Amino acid sequence: MKLNIGCGYNRLEGWLNVDNNPDSAADTLMEAHDLRLESASAEEVKALQLVEHLGFFKAKYFLSECWRVLKPGGTLTLETPDIEKTFSVFLAGDAAAREAALGWVYGPETAGMGHAYCFPKELLAELLAEAGFETRAVTEFLFQPHRPALRFEALKKEGERAALNAALRRRLLDRGLAAFGREEESAGLELAVRRLAGGAGDPGSELEQALVSAPAALEYFTLAEENEPRPSPEAAACARLAEWGLQGRLAAEFLANYGSAEDADRAARSALELGRQLLKAALAGAAAPHGPPPADRAPAVFTREAAAAWVFRLARRREGGICSGGG
Repeated sequence: MKLNIGCGYNRLEGWLNVDNNPDSAADTLMEAHDLRLESASAEEVKALQLVEHLGFFKAKYFLSECWRVLKPGGTLTLETPDIEKTFSVFLAGDAAAREAALGWVYGPETAGMGHAYCFPKELLAELLAEAGFETRAVTEFLFQPHRPALRFEALKKEGERAALNAALRRRLLDRGLAAFGREEESAGLELAVRRLAGGAGDPGSELEQALVSAPAALEYFTLAEENEPRPSPEAAACARLAEWGLQGRLAAEFLANYGSAEDADRAARSALELGRQLLKAALAGAAAPHGPPPADRAPAVFTREAAAAWVFRLARRREGGICSGGG
C-alpha cells in the first residue's frame, strides 16, 4: 500500500488517497495525525503541502503515525513551504512578491486551508529524526512564483526508541488523552511524552511524569508491563493516581496558594510537593487520600503554565468578563 496523505484534489492512481475533508478527492476520510491503519502496512507515504496545516503538536503525532504505518525501510516524502526563504522573498520583494509570500506563510482563507505552523528546515529535520526517520535528501524548489518550498525524503529506521514513541502516542490517541485544545496543556503533555519515550530507562524519573499526566504515565508503564511481561508497580501506582484525580488535586492545591501572578512559582511548588506525597502513597498501595476533592474543570495536564492559565480563566469567568482566545 502507498499513502497519499492530505491529498486534497491531488488524487494519485495506485495510492490510498487520504484527507479529512469530505469535499476532497480522498478514497478515505481520516485525520493525518490519527491514522486508522494497521502498523507496518505501507511501503511509501507522501504528504505534499500538508504538515504546515497541522500545527506543531499534531505534526509530531503525524510523524509518529507515519513511522508506525510504514514497513521497515519505507519512505516518507514531505513537501512544505520554505519559511526562511519566504521571509527573504517578503523582505526583498515588490508588492506582488510580498503578497504572494504572505499568502504562502499564512495559507488561503478557505476553510481548513490556513497554515497553523510553518517549519524551518532544521526543525523539521530534527522532528523527523526524533520520530525515527533518516533524512536522505532535502530539495529546495519553487512551488509557485515567490513561493519557495522544501522536499524531504526520509527513510524509516528501526529502533526501540522510535517504536516506543509511536506506540505511546498511538495509545494516547486511542484513549483520547492527546492534548490539542490549549497550547499550555499541549506543551506540558508533549514534554512528558518526550521524557517517557526518550529511552532514559529511569523508572523514578519516568514516574515523575505522572505529576504532569497520571493517565499518560499509566499508558507508558502499561506498555512496558505488556512488553516485559511482568507486574509493574509503577503502572499500579499510576492507575491509583488517575483514579484519585491527581491532576485535579494538584490544580486545587495550586489555586489555594495562588493570589496573583507573582505567586505562581510558590503555588506550583506546593502542588508538586503534594503530588510527590501522593505518588509515594500510590506506590505503597495506600487507600484514596483524604482532603479536598479535585478541582472542578481542572486542566487534564498539570504544569505551572497550564495551572496559571486555568486560574486566569477562572477569574475571568467569575468577573463575568470575556477573555479573547482563553475560553
